[in-house]
Amino acid sequence: MEKLRKLLQAAAGKGPEAEEPQEPEPSPGSGDGNGDKAPGGHCQQELRQLKEEFERYKVRAQQVLKSKATKDVGLAKELEEAREQLAELQDKHVLLQLAADDTEKRHRQELEARKQELSQLQQLHRQELERCQLEFRERALRLEEEMHKQRDRALAVLAEKDRELEQLRALALPHGPKSCRDGGPGPGDAPSRDSSEILPQELQLCSGSEPTFFLYAEQLARKEVEIAALRKHKHRLEVQLHQLQGRALAEEDKHREEVAALRGEIQKNCRDKGREGANLEYLKNVVYRFLTLPDARGRQQTLTAILAILHFSPEEKLSIAKSSAHGSWWLHGKR
Repeated sequence: MEKLRKLLQAAAGKGPEAEEPQEPEPSPGSGDGNGDKAPGGHCQQELRQLKEEFERYKVRAQQVLKSKATKDVGLAKELEEAREQLAELQDKHVLLQLAADDTEKRHRQELEARKQELSQLQQLHRQELERCQLEFRERALRLEEEMHKQRDRALAVLAEKDRELEQLRALALPHGPKSCRDGGPGPGDAPSRDSSEILPQELQLCSGSEPTFFLYAEQLARKEVEIAALRKHKHRLEVQLHQLQGRALAEEDKHREEVAALRGEIQKNCRDKGREGANLEYLKNVVYRFLTLPDARGRQQTLTAILAILHFSPEEKLSIAKSSAHGSWWLHGKR
């Protein structure tokens, strides 16, 4: 450039001389005139070369600047898209973080609630088990007491019958030796008189003790039947106890399952209510972004997010994709 500047100054200094009418160039063998004009022609030729080189540098610089500007525009557009994606990802990150915190808090609450429920169910089960054990223990004690009473009554009846038999033996034994003694040496009318007196007495004793013996046997058989019936009743009560215990366990399992199902529904409803506000806020932001985005690519990305949030079915997604391909109402409205 310094050289070009010097050449331009030299050309400007010789400008008036160049404007004067030039004489026709002498022939090559004209003599000393060639020696005076040769430096000026050389400078002009060099000036033209420098101008051409300058123009080439200028065109090259313009091309470089133009390509740089185009590249800067592309980079700026990519940067803007990256910023938009970053903002969207930051929003999603915040929402996911809030959802994760909410889920963790809810899981902790569910864990505490289930621990409390388990403790309550265990306590209720223990109380019910103690109540059943106490009730059936009382039943067993009552049955055992009744059995002891029946046994005592049977023993009392047996003792009474033994006493009656002893009394009968005591009454019957004195007559036997006496009759033997009377049947020995003595008057002849004494044996007939003693035998006539003893026989009615013995018949009377036999006739009096026979109903008592039958009554005793009947009562003894009745007691044995009652004892067998009580044993059967006790066995039935034990079977009923086992059945009631099994039924109580089945009812407890069923109740636990129903409580778990109801608790799951309650927790689902609570989750739906808790997520409703955040989902509506996020959906509002996404719809606002969809309505304000100028480019089709950004609207397509936002539409994908909307479809994911609202849980569209595959058929609905396909219908929306076809409508977007043929031009949607939003594109017509923008035009």
